Amino acid sequence: MDYAIRNMREDEWPLLEDFLYEAIFVPEGFEGEVPRSVIYDDPKCRAAFDGFGTLPDDRAVVAEAGGEVVGACWVRTTNEYGHIDDETPSFSISLYKPYRGRGIGTAMMRALLGELREAGYTRASLSVQKENPALRLYERMGFRIVGDGFDETEWLMTRRLDGRAALEFRRLSDEDIPAFVEMRIDQLLEEGATETVDLRPALKDNYARHLADDTFVSWLALDADRIVATSGVSIVEKPPYFGCPTGRIALVSSMFTEPAYRRQGIARDLLCRVVDEARAKGCGAVQITASDAGVPLYRSVGFVHNANFLQLFL
Repeated sequence: MDYAIRNMREDEWPLLEDFLYEAIFVPEGFEGEVPRSVIYDDPKCRAAFDGFGTLPDDRAVVAEAGGEVVGACWVRTTNEYGHIDDETPSFSISLYKPYRGRGIGTAMMRALLGELREAGYTRASLSVQKENPALRLYERMGFRIVGDGFDETEWLMTRRLDGRAALEFRRLSDEDIPAFVEMRIDQLLEEGATETVDLRPALKDNYARHLADDTFVSWLALDADRIVATSGVSIVEKPPYFGCPTGRIALVSSMFTEPAYRRQGIARDLLCRVVDEARAKGCGAVQITASDAGVPLYRSVGFVHNANFLQLFL
C-alpha cells in the first residue's frame, strides 16, 4: 500500500478527536459500543486533543493514503494518560481499522520520535492497556514498561531518545535464546519471508546446540535488559583453499536491529564484534547473504561482493 507520512496541518487538528476515539482499546469479548462521549467526559482523554496546537510541545504527524488522512500520531505534555512530567511528551497513535497491520503505525512513530530527538527531547512516554496487542509495537519502537499507568489495567512506558549511549552489549546466553528466536522470526518476516512453518523449535534447538559446542557466537545490544539488536556467526569448515588455508569460515546471520534503534551505529558495532570473534577462532573468511539494505553496512566494514555465489535449494 502506498502512503506518505507528513506533519499534520493546522486545518487537520480537529481530526484528533476522531483518531482518539478510534484508539480506544476494546477488549476481546466486549459487547456493545463504546460511547463517543467518553473522550469528552474523561478529563484525561480530553487532554489528549483539547486545544491542540496552542502549546509549545504539541507535535503531530499523519499518514495519508489515497489523498485521505488514515492515521495520526501526536504528542503533548498535558495531563493525559501516559503523562509523566512537563518535560516528557506523551504519545497517542491511531489508525483507521482497514489500515492497521501494514507498518503505517511504525512509520508514524519512527517519524515523530526522530522529530523529538532532533528537537532535543530526552524522553517520551505513553500508556497502553495491558491486553492491547499494540504493546508489541511499542516495545519494538524502544519503549519499556516502568510500572502501572493510571490504574492496574494499563502499563506506563517510557523511551529514552538518546538510547545509543545507554545500550549494553554482551554475548548471547542460553537464557536469551527464546527472545533471540523471536527477533530472528521478525527479521525473516521483515525481509519478505512467508511463515509457512513454525521455525521456533528448530531455531531453539540449533542455537542451543551450537552455543554449547562454540560453533555459534552472537553479540547482542540491550536497552534496559531488553534485546534491541542481534548479530551472529556460525563457524563451519570446508576443505582448505588458497584464499582460506584454515578452511574455517564464519557465516554471518541474524543481523537485525529493531526499527527505533536503526541508523545509530549499533549494527556496525555488533558486526565488528562478531567479525573479531571469527578472527579469534581462526577463520580465514567471513561470508554473508545480505539484503539490499544491508549492503552498505557490510561494505563499510570491508566485505566485497562475490558475483559467482550460487545456491541450489534441495
